[in-house]
Amino acid sequence: MKNLIIYNLQSIHRFTDYGIKIPLLNERVLETITCLGQKYEIEESIYEPISIIDLALAHDKEFINRVKNDPAGVVKQTYELVDENGNYNRYDPTLTKRPLEEFILKARLHVRGTYICARKALESGFCYHLGGGMHHAMSFKPGGFCMFNDLVISLRKLQKNGKIKKAAIIDIDCHKGDGSAQITKEDDSIKTFSIHMKDGWPLDNKDNHDSFIPSDLDIPVDNSTNYLQLLKKGLTDFLKKNCDIDLALVVHGVDVWEKDVLPSSSGIQLSSSEVLERDLFVYSSLKQLDIPQAWCLGGGYGEGVSELYLQFLLAREKV
Repeated sequence: MKNLIIYNLQSIHRFTDYGIKIPLLNERVLETITCLGQKYEIEESIYEPISIIDLALAHDKEFINRVKNDPAGVVKQTYELVDENGNYNRYDPTLTKRPLEEFILKARLHVRGTYICARKALESGFCYHLGGGMHHAMSFKPGGFCMFNDLVISLRKLQKNGKIKKAAIIDIDCHKGDGSAQITKEDDSIKTFSIHMKDGWPLDNKDNHDSFIPSDLDIPVDNSTNYLQLLKKGLTDFLKKNCDIDLALVVHGVDVWEKDVLPSSSGIQLSSSEVLERDLFVYSSLKQLDIPQAWCLGGGYGEGVSELYLQFLLAREKV
């Protein structure tokens, strides 16, 4: 198990130290590490943040210039801290203990972690990054708590280095992977799969035209549909059509869980056993086809979500 779990404590942050009030808790990483460490030899991964130059693999020049010249503004946009009327949203600067600019470095660490995870997956067949999954970041802007699209950057960096030719992003987060779809819309070397809420964010505003750019396969669902049945058929068809991929990056969003506390995740409510069945189906489908797979966190909000990561990481050994 050693070296199959990638994490860097420097990449996580206590949002309340920055005056930010969102229910994304460090405990989902820390509790997972602690519990895994009781059974496996786990060590912290030490690595440098991805370079600014590598951000250009997914993001345009104007966005990167904003990162350099207005980092606090980029952070506010990423976490939606200012609403359309200019008022603070889930943010109280009077409670700030640390500068918002620190998030730039931490996000770059997340990108590096996903890249290392993907590289190790090519060597061992499987690797898991306790971070990343920033699938809402588009080529020209951040958003939805996602600053840089670590998924596309990592895959294109591997392509640039000659490690892979064709890859897939398999997104099982509650929310559509709209950033990944937007960035790769004309890139036939990266295929995108997304099973997500049918009408919820980011698809609840028809003016967000870029969020409606289709993935190579989108499966919109709601609480009246058979999620697992649609997933199994859709992913089977997707992999059959794209069996020549060299690597799959899986966005392991557990915000589909019925106890997730983010209001905008309520459009899918799976039990913990259903989440595990979902995860093991994705894992086993890729394993049976001998497709290397790298997993990263994605969304998961509130207390108890670490249980969902743990149940998968422990159960996958038996598949």
